[in-house]
Amino acid sequence: MNIKAKSVIAEQLMDKLNLVEFPFEARTFDGELCIGITVQDFAQAFHLGTLLGLGYGRVAHDKIGSQRILIFQDALIELVDS
Repeated sequence: MNIKAKSVIAEQLMDKLNLVEFPFEARTFDGELCIGITVQDFAQAFHLGTLLGLGYGRVAHDKIGSQRILIFQDALIELVDS
């Protein structure tokens, strides 16, 4: 399955993440599919923030085991067949 942007913010964020070669995935937040990014620690999250800059909407965070996940709540996406 491929990720397709459903909002301008998602399209811009996907373009920027591809440009800086940072992987992203689909994550669910509040019943919506959003762009999610796994970071190893706060230092990597901070570095990612400096690469991205502002303008990508609200960001939530989650923790699964030792992984920290940043979820861009306004970067709405959908999964489509390749």
